[in-house]
Amino acid sequence: MNLNIENWTSFRLGDIFDIKKGKRLTSEDQTIGNTPYIGAIDSNNGIANYIGQSPTHNGNTITLSYNGSVGEAFYQPNAFWATDDVNVLYFKKENGVEFNEHIALFICAVLKKEKYRYCYGRKWVLESMNETRIKLPTKNNVPDWEWMETYIKSLHHKPITTKISNKNNVTLKSNEWKEFYLHKLFNAGMGNGIDAVLTTNDNPKYNYVSRKSDSDFDFVDEIEGETPFPAGSMTLALGGSLGSCFIHSKPFYTAQNVAVLQEKTPLSNHTKLFIATLIRNECKIKYQAFGRELNAHFRKDFTIKLPIKRDANGIIYDETHEFSDDGYIPDWEWMDSYMKSLPYSDRI
Repeated sequence: MNLNIENWTSFRLGDIFDIKKGKRLTSEDQTIGNTPYIGAIDSNNGIANYIGQSPTHNGNTITLSYNGSVGEAFYQPNAFWATDDVNVLYFKKENGVEFNEHIALFICAVLKKEKYRYCYGRKWVLESMNETRIKLPTKNNVPDWEWMETYIKSLHHKPITTKISNKNNVTLKSNEWKEFYLHKLFNAGMGNGIDAVLTTNDNPKYNYVSRKSDSDFDFVDEIEGETPFPAGSMTLALGGSLGSCFIHSKPFYTAQNVAVLQEKTPLSNHTKLFIATLIRNECKIKYQAFGRELNAHFRKDFTIKLPIKRDANGIIYDETHEFSDDGYIPDWEWMDSYMKSLPYSDRI
């Protein structure tokens, strides 16, 4: 099926959906549970974490960020709690068809094309969201929902499978975790700080990592006088998409305002993913782009809580205090086991 948008018709978003606001819930008030908590983020289908509170919105709806990562739209199959930076789109019965994932994914793609109109300073507030007009394929002067569903189904894809059962999950007991300085866990330093205009890609050899919020990196030529960082290192965006943290499987250079974390002791990729997730979450709470950025903190007072080594007699202490001033030792093996217990971790 081919897309020919020239014949599509413009429709008011508020005529297709009932748009409802999310509800504020501070991190201090959140409890651990199974309810998806949808935040104004651009990844993980909008799920910032899982909470113990009851859902505030029904599934089979679309979440659309009007603050934070403005314009990010995701289909939510299950009931959830939406933060107050997110609006929820309920498909109106007047549309005459049953709403489903395929129609929703088509609409999400169209909505994301509107992102260029909005930003942190120009939020997509409820009033303008209702009045937003989007172009859709039509039939008899109404949206052609059947065509949209068929189009999405026609796209080539293969469902991701996993051999790991949810029953294998290891219980998190974060109340027993201890605080660690990031610079005690890793050799933390600044990256190359290479401006993009100084790179070329005539004969690309190394990845080029900037402050993006995804892992879509550029591939550039070798730069004379610059030493690439080794594979296995982690990068941390100090500004821009602040807190974006990735593991790199190949040697790389970095752009401006990107830090590099190199392990002091050999760690598995699963353990690094565990830590990267905690770093991102910590950044969402305590730091802000163009405000309280990470430059002055990641090598000084940036901390995360981690599980620690214990035995039958209690906490195991390290007299050298390599990772903690209090002598705590991160339980790297437990982190690795926890990540491997999660569904789809066998696809990493």
